[in-house]
Amino acid sequence: MKFLATILALLVASLLIPSTAIAAGKSKKKSPMPAASTSDTITSVHLTSITISVFATHSAKEFKVTPSTKITVNGQPSQLNGLATSMEVVVTPAPDGVTAAAIDAKTRR
Repeated sequence: MKFLATILALLVASLLIPSTAIAAGKSKKKSPMPAASTSDTITSVHLTSITISVFATHSAKEFKVTPSTKITVNGQPSQLNGLATSMEVVVTPAPDGVTAAAIDAKTRR
């Protein structure tokens, strides 16, 4: 009978004591999930153009690159050969909508 009372007391105690109190000395930090990219990214670099994946429309867009296209990579002036696939990118189109007036690319972290 005493044995049954002890088992019952342990069962009740385990339900009443929060599990965090039992494992007080153990830290269970969850690493944060990496944020999903919501940026446009470069999918290919050609001799005179780049193709990007547009996040908002889930489509691809190709832009011509001319000598007057202003290119920056991580805030520093660059050239077309400084661009690489998977870089996050913001392209400012020229008035014709086909040529890139400016390309601002960043390497992913």
